[in-house]
Amino acid sequence: MIKGLSEYEKYKVLRPVVGEHQLDENGFPIINKTEFHEKEWQNIGVTGLQNASPKKKNDNMVLLMFNYDYRLLNLWNTPLKKIGLFQSFYAIATPDFSIYPEMNINDIRHNVYMSRWLGKTWQNFGSTVYPTIGWALPDTYDIVFGGVEKGGIVIISTLGCQNNTEVFLKGFNEMKKRLTPSLIIVYGDMIEGMTGRFVNYKYSDAFSRESFQLRIEGISQVFEIKEAV
Repeated sequence: MIKGLSEYEKYKVLRPVVGEHQLDENGFPIINKTEFHEKEWQNIGVTGLQNASPKKKNDNMVLLMFNYDYRLLNLWNTPLKKIGLFQSFYAIATPDFSIYPEMNINDIRHNVYMSRWLGKTWQNFGSTVYPTIGWALPDTYDIVFGGVEKGGIVIISTLGCQNNTEVFLKGFNEMKKRLTPSLIIVYGDMIEGMTGRFVNYKYSDAFSRESFQLRIEGISQVFEIKEAV
């Protein structure tokens, strides 16, 4: 049983997972970690869901899923529709359903559940899956950092976070503490105070059909920012 849910909310959230899986204490399917191998990250690009096409060369591309919720819900409603396309990518992200402080905690829980459920399902169908991690205030941490195996590659976005870096960095550091990621893929501008091992992709317009999410320096550059001594 998932804590704090009404009968309606439990019905809304729960859905059987196709294939082998484990659940965390929240009832979220756990996305297995992907190990980081630096040699593989010499020329990995990135593109958005709206630009994904089977006609393109996708085997050196990471597919990001930052988009409006109503578009991401199409994936929830038809989770296997694009499975063949997703399998053609080097890796795919989980959908970035909305998480923000004003949301009801059960809506946040449901959005995280959908993201983890989809990620685990696609993982079970052979895709390499990187969990997209978002957070709000500290009372969301037990939920938003759930359903992810420690020590793997994760994706975050800094879009819209420049106006409240204190909240962002508090959640970022808690994410690192709980998930100990081997690589953090940052979509957007780096924020001062972030430490760890990164790949940083900039955005041009995450929600434009014509937009291609451009790569900084033209290729993926792995770099580290160490904590001040």
